[in-house]
Amino acid sequence: MQQLKRAPARRCRIAEINPEKDIRVRVLGKVIDKAEDVIIIDDGTGKMEVVAENPEVEIGHSAFVFARILPLENGYEARAEIIMPAAELDVETYRKVFG
Repeated sequence: MQQLKRAPARRCRIAEINPEKDIRVRVLGKVIDKAEDVIIIDDGTGKMEVVAENPEVEIGHSAFVFARILPLENGYEARAEIIMPAAELDVETYRKVFG
C-alpha cells in the first residue's frame, strides 16, 4: 500500500511567498477584512487574500493560516486548509522567538 505524503507548510512572511516554489505556507497575521468566503490578513510585510469556507475569525484579531499556494498568471491564490485564531497570542514575543 502506497502512502501519500503532504508537503510541509513552510513558516514565512507574506512578502516571502514564492508561488513558483511554495506549495503550502504557514503565516501569522492580523485579520483586516472578512467576507463570506475570504479573509484578508496583514503580517506587516504585506497583505494576503485567503479563500476559506466560513472562516471563524474576527476582524482585528491575529490568526495562523495554513494555506495551499496556487500559482496564477499574475501572483497566486491562497486556499486555506486551517485557520487557527490566535487572539490571545503575544505576537511580538512570538516573532522574537521564531523570527
